[in-house]
Amino acid sequence: MTPGDSSRSRAWKENPHPRYWWHRLPGNDYVPSIYSDLSENEWSVLNEWYAETDRSGPIGECALPLISLLYGLVMGNRIGRIAQLGTCAGYSALLLGWMLRRMNARRGLFSLDLDPAMCELSRRWIARAGLQDFVEIAEGSSLDAASIEAARQYLGDNPELIILDSSHEYRCTLAELDLWYAALAPGGLLVLHDVSEFAAGFDVTGEGGVRRAFAEWRQQHPEVETFSLNGESRSMESPRPLYKDACGVGLIHKPQRG
Repeated sequence: MTPGDSSRSRAWKENPHPRYWWHRLPGNDYVPSIYSDLSENEWSVLNEWYAETDRSGPIGECALPLISLLYGLVMGNRIGRIAQLGTCAGYSALLLGWMLRRMNARRGLFSLDLDPAMCELSRRWIARAGLQDFVEIAEGSSLDAASIEAARQYLGDNPELIILDSSHEYRCTLAELDLWYAALAPGGLLVLHDVSEFAAGFDVTGEGGVRRAFAEWRQQHPEVETFSLNGESRSMESPRPLYKDACGVGLIHKPQRG
């Protein structure tokens, strides 16, 4: 198998598991660049990752539209300082790590999770992929100021890109936005997954989730550039707009001072 092999993820079109929903959409019988650009070894590792998590979980990786958006941002702009809040099983850490290795951007991803089991699982796959020089899987709370300092120490400066995909709880997300926006480098971007009406149901506290937190934060900071994609989506069966992920995504751009 070589980079660009047309058979790679196309087989998932026939897989009925909910995680493969993107591949079953009309017209999506092709291999997206996030997969076609992987080397033979990288694709083999990702395939093994999918096989293991299909069998035993956990399943909760970011959707293909989001990782593809991040792919364009990171590779198109050589973003070499990334903080990720919420690691889950390591899907995006692997793909971001391969991007960083392609750019030779060492110590480029600080991925934080509160769950020790998820950290252990992700570290195992990062080691399997040979990405230890590019990715740090850190156990800790995204609401702890010490985690922000740990991210700065690892990355060498404030993060240029922050990916928020952690608890999905309203109060935690609102606090994360305040804490981590302050740590974002001027001109940087904060990306939030799960800003839609549909994804508000992921909040176990029932208080409105990321959607409510993002809406309130935007009202409190009218001077900051923000944008929401697919925030009005109410279910996975909703009509698919330009951005296909029913969970939606929010963008916060920090102004460049001076």
